Amino acid sequence: MKALFCILALLPAAPAGETIHVPEDKPTVQQAVDAAKDGDTVRLSPGVYRENVRVAGKKITISSRFAESRDALDVERTVIDGDKKTVITVARGAEARIEGLTLRNGRDGICCDGGRIEALHNRLLSNQEGISFEGGRGIVRANRIEGNSDDGIDCDQATDAAIEENVLRDNGDDGIEVRLHAYTGPKLTILVRNNLFSGNREDGLQLIDYPGLSDRVIRVERNVFHATAMAGLGCMEDGNTKENFKGAPLQEPVFVIGNTFVGNHTGLTGADSMIVVNNIFAETRTVALKRLRGASVASHNLFWQNGKDHEDAPVEREKSFFVDPLLDPTFKPGAGSPAIDAGAVFCDRKGTRILDLPRESYLGPAPDLGAFELR
Repeated sequence: MKALFCILALLPAAPAGETIHVPEDKPTVQQAVDAAKDGDTVRLSPGVYRENVRVAGKKITISSRFAESRDALDVERTVIDGDKKTVITVARGAEARIEGLTLRNGRDGICCDGGRIEALHNRLLSNQEGISFEGGRGIVRANRIEGNSDDGIDCDQATDAAIEENVLRDNGDDGIEVRLHAYTGPKLTILVRNNLFSGNREDGLQLIDYPGLSDRVIRVERNVFHATAMAGLGCMEDGNTKENFKGAPLQEPVFVIGNTFVGNHTGLTGADSMIVVNNIFAETRTVALKRLRGASVASHNLFWQNGKDHEDAPVEREKSFFVDPLLDPTFKPGAGSPAIDAGAVFCDRKGTRILDLPRESYLGPAPDLGAFELR
């Protein structure tokens, strides 16, 4: 997959600090966190730590040996078990880089309670929610977020987050749930890019609307939505989180660019300001693309073997494709696929350019359709 946009920088690098080893220097993770100063690293040796860790008033790293070894076994062997309470909480005013850990059996695996997080290369398993943002900012990258009883990732309040390159699989509700609570201020961005959603028991990604227009933009780019029990991407009205396949009058701009929807119950239920371009919708059991209204646009999408390709959506049929995308078992277009170099570089709405992809975001003369840009 190749990135289309980069809109949230990495957290500022902390000054080089000391490393506090657990249990060699401090017997518990919380004691090490309490002793740490800005820029310090809390390094966990392999083992199971039954704790509920809180980071407040400082900028630190909590990691396993994986941060140096890059050995996935270090992630599996280094476990913090929350015993039904939140495993790691990052409070408002704090910043934490959390890397290479297995966080399990918590209410939340990680709760960003108004702080800033980088969650990298972790496994978040068997929690109620894998990661919960209650406002704040963060990057969630290259994690496996699986088998949590509610959502894989939950974004509430004034959250600004980049969620990319994760596997969100077999969660009990949504892979990612975003509530667009009332908010006015500097523009917030939810970027969902290069993720694999598979087997989630409600929606892959659910956007929940509230009355009025908030200062947010949502970008959904180069993801695979596979075998979702309900909607690959579902929009919900008036704070409702129980999927009804109706879509919503959501007014915030939502860009759905270059994704692959395959084998879902329903592909996408839309909103009133949604740009749906360069996607593949295949093998949907019911409707692939439903309820795009208002200022929404659907162009340069490929439809194949869906129960119904589109309904209540302004699909530009002369700029759409109704052919076999020739996907391989990893959902990449195979040799000779009509998805290769078939995408749009730009898109206009009523004479106004609303999408213009940078040249470095694709490799051939035009973007490929779907989640993968092939060399």
